[in-house]
Amino acid sequence: MPSVSKNDTMESLPRKAKQRYFFATAVIMFLSAALALDTLYLRPGALSAGQQVLAGLLLLLGWFVQASLGGTHRYYVEMIRNGCSPPPSFPNDPFGVRFLLKAAGHIKTNTLLAAWSDLFRTLGHTLKHRMFPGPGDTIMTDEPDNVRAVLSTRFDDWDLPELRIKAFLPVLGHYSIFTSNGDAWRRARSALRPAFVRDQVADLRCLDRHVAKLIEALPRDGSPVDLQAMFSRLTTDTISDFMFGRSTDILGNAPEDGLRFGRCFDVCMQKIANRARLGWLSMLLRDRELDECTTFMNAYVEKYVAEVKAEQGEKSEEERERKRYMFLNELLSTGESDEAIRDHLMSIFTAGRDTTTSVLSYLFFELSRRPNVVAAIRREIKGLNLENERELPNWESLRSMKYLNWAVKEALRLNPPVAANAREAVRDTILPTGGGPDGKSPIFVAKGTLVRYVPWALHRRKDIYGDDADEFRPERWETLRTTFEYVPFNAGPRICIGQQFALTQLAFVTFRLLQAFEKIERKDDRPPIQKFGINTSMLYGCWVSMTPA
Repeated sequence: MPSVSKNDTMESLPRKAKQRYFFATAVIMFLSAALALDTLYLRPGALSAGQQVLAGLLLLLGWFVQASLGGTHRYYVEMIRNGCSPPPSFPNDPFGVRFLLKAAGHIKTNTLLAAWSDLFRTLGHTLKHRMFPGPGDTIMTDEPDNVRAVLSTRFDDWDLPELRIKAFLPVLGHYSIFTSNGDAWRRARSALRPAFVRDQVADLRCLDRHVAKLIEALPRDGSPVDLQAMFSRLTTDTISDFMFGRSTDILGNAPEDGLRFGRCFDVCMQKIANRARLGWLSMLLRDRELDECTTFMNAYVEKYVAEVKAEQGEKSEEERERKRYMFLNELLSTGESDEAIRDHLMSIFTAGRDTTTSVLSYLFFELSRRPNVVAAIRREIKGLNLENERELPNWESLRSMKYLNWAVKEALRLNPPVAANAREAVRDTILPTGGGPDGKSPIFVAKGTLVRYVPWALHRRKDIYGDDADEFRPERWETLRTTFEYVPFNAGPRICIGQQFALTQLAFVTFRLLQAFEKIERKDDRPPIQKFGINTSMLYGCWVSMTPA
């Protein structure tokens, strides 16, 4: 799909595309006929080196003409037939090498999200580009109506991209909710849903034990501490306790295998994120470190599965029912294979660990710069009139704390854990807006096209959130009402199944920390750069000092 110049009219697009396609096809046919004549009549016998090179070049050129020029011609014909217009294009080369090199450079300097936001501001809120080695175009958007179409109103037209699935498979496996589509995805979602019913979400006792360890581990003498590292330990302990009924205890006296599991998980998440963004070329060579980490993590999870299965066999049904909730027990009752159970557990760990770590780290980075926000949340805490600091607030009380929840919501706006996501069209479909000179016409999307939507950019749009969209201001949520302008947990049928679980964790951890500490001060002069992996993180951590209450 070439760019549309001012001299191009809608009626001329399919004609010019057809001309380019037939001219290129005619050239290839002429050269192929010449090669056949030379081989069969002028110089019969084995192909010379020059003839072999020419034959190879003709094959490559033929593939490019059919995939690119032929696809462009067919695209424009369907676009006109459906009353659509093309979106603006990134100024690229025919193969998309320029976009690939720029993306790789921005990944290296941790500026990819900012670069994408700049593209939306300069080219339009929906645009297309090509990235080598793929032959087709990718559409990028931060337009709420297009996000709604992809995630909800035209949900059946879109699947998870095959490239992403291949990138994630080594770590998450075939049965994961994050690597499956269609009926396989529905089965995976059904298997995970029981973990997030209200009784489990509202039970704060397990979380409170680990938060107490976190508070005990934090320095009280004003020494700087990296809260991001501490939150990572906390979420590793809480999610492992929730899944297995026993914690990795990284905040306590963790065995070496628990520490190694956390390190391996961090390595794997960054590697598969880069593989998904850079394409299949990044998957051609074996990654020994990824293989070793994946093998260790699988063995670690499988060990817990085997232990819990053995325990179940030794206990009566009555004893098992009295035991506190453990997600692994729920999975084992489904009768699924050990491989499927392992994949489900890794999915929960992926969703529950880094998502919460990411948002908490960003939230406390902002709190370290905004004592007025800290003071407002502490006033709400005092307003609950708890008898003592160890009294457990109930779930309804947490939900009723407006300013605390505004602060959490604002952190999710400026730091959506999954800053960008993608879908692949499984049939020809239409995006409702983004095409034409004014960016308001519908866009025809051919089967196989990738659409990348970017919540990180969408949540910073000044025409939606105001001129202070880049600022952390919880008060905006007092009057602001959003639908698909705000999608930190996705939306539609694939909305995050653990959304309420995550929100409860975020609110409760913030509650307990601000109950124990009255002041948080930033202790790092470096710029607050957000690193883009599967989830966002603070490149330099979240270094603060904390003053006990």
